[in-house]
Amino acid sequence: MRLMSRAALALAATLLAPAALHAQTSLIVAAGAGVPIGTTADAVKMGYNATLGIGIKPPLAPIGLRIDGMFNSFEYDAIDASLRLLAGTANVTLSSPALPIGYLIGGLGMYNASTSGTSGSETDFGFNVGAGLNFPLTGFSTFLEARLHVVNSEGESVKFIPITFGLRF
Repeated sequence: MRLMSRAALALAATLLAPAALHAQTSLIVAAGAGVPIGTTADAVKMGYNATLGIGIKPPLAPIGLRIDGMFNSFEYDAIDASLRLLAGTANVTLSSPALPIGYLIGGLGMYNASTSGTSGSETDFGFNVGAGLNFPLTGFSTFLEARLHVVNSEGESVKFIPITFGLRF
């Protein structure tokens, strides 16, 4: 009898453990304010950000991956036009058991800038670094995040901080 219960326990562990150890994939939808900083703030006003992403994180690992697509829009101060930035970024997330709701995020990406009323656009390389807080709920979670984005364009770099509130499914 005892051998049979151990065998049943071993079988259950074999069948259920691999499913629990698979990477967790999440869909991310976020929006918020886009805050220009540095010389970028001299040219444009505060704008907005919309982000869609996919996150992948093993349940027991502190490191995860996240791919984001972003749209940012800022109105110019001196002219009747807006600066639009489309971005695709690949990011690494780092969480800690010491602060279970907090995480760090950073990555690299390509940023396409265009000004309304003009026909051209420019695509440049950039990076981002930031932090966020997760608020787990039943079936999904919410988060608050701020990241510094630096786009290395011709002349001088574009710098802004999207402060976003999002949902993670």
